[in-house]
This record gives sequence, structure tokens and C-alpha cells, in this order.
Amino acid sequence: MARRFGSALLTCVVAAGGVVAGCSSDAGGAPTDASSQEADFAQCADTPAVPYMPGVKVTSTSEAYVVTLISAKTDFSDGSPSVDYATVGLDTWVLSVTNAADGTPADMTMTAERPTMPRHGHGATTYPAVTPGDPGAFTMSGINFFQAGYWEQILNLQPAAGAADKAKFAICIL
Repeated sequence: MARRFGSALLTCVVAAGGVVAGCSSDAGGAPTDASSQEADFAQCADTPAVPYMPGVKVTSTSEAYVVTLISAKTDFSDGSPSVDYATVGLDTWVLSVTNAADGTPADMTMTAERPTMPRHGHGATTYPAVTPGDPGAFTMSGINFFQAGYWEQILNLQPAAGAADKAKFAICIL
């Protein structure tokens, strides 16, 4: 339990040229609102990461689609009760994909790449599973955020008609 409610500390050893040689973190907790995350969010300074808040939106590479992170839930391997926000643990996200031009649900399939920590040069060892729901609605489960810090989650979008596209969430996991 202490790992979720203490402050998140991320320590990185930097070699010449700014390459991260090694990192460690205590998997600190994540408050549920942005104002209480400010102190912990410092570990994601100078990154494009945003703290998790329901309604976070990203635009696809082609700018044809908007992906909205509707909600997140985290389960813990130690059997602690799950929480309704993105934090260190095994996360599940509910997403919606809409057409940028008119806001209607997008007709497409989606897959997810494995989440990565660009500053650390590593990522999760598993790929999240994506399950479609209503048109433009998806549940992505098994997102293994095993460490606090700046994470990127790339989604592969395949419209029913048209070229493949991508959307990237840059998120600070505390």
C-alpha cells in the first residue's frame, strides 16, 4: 500500500551526451486530480507528458481523428484494491475515437503498441489488448506501467476506409 500513497521518486544516472545509463524508482502513488499531482509531476518535467485526467485528448498523426481517454483503472499485483486512475500497476483504459472533422464515432479497428519510457530506453514487455465496443469505443487492458515516470502509449488506427494512422498518448504515470 505504501507504494501507492508515498511520493514518487525517479532517479536516473546520466552518462555523457545525455544518454540514460540506469534508472530506478519507487513506485509512488498518484493523486486523482491535477493540482495534487504538481509536486510528483516534476519527474516528467521537460517532456510532452500530461498527468492523467479523464478526458485527455490526442489528435492522430494525420489529424483526421481525435482519441479521448475516457477513464482509467489500475489493478495491483499485491492484491490491493484497484483505483480509478492511471498509476503504476496493470492499467485498463476506456477510449473513444472520433472523426476530427465532425466529432462522429470513427469506423475503425485499433491495436496498441507496447508502452515505452523514451527517457529510459525501455518499455513494457507486453502489448495491451484492445477490445472494441460501440462504434468508436475501445477498452485497452493489460497496460503494464511498472514504473513511475514519462510513458508513451502508441495506438495503431485502421479506418474501415482509408490509410492507417497512429495516435500517441504522452502521459506521466505517478
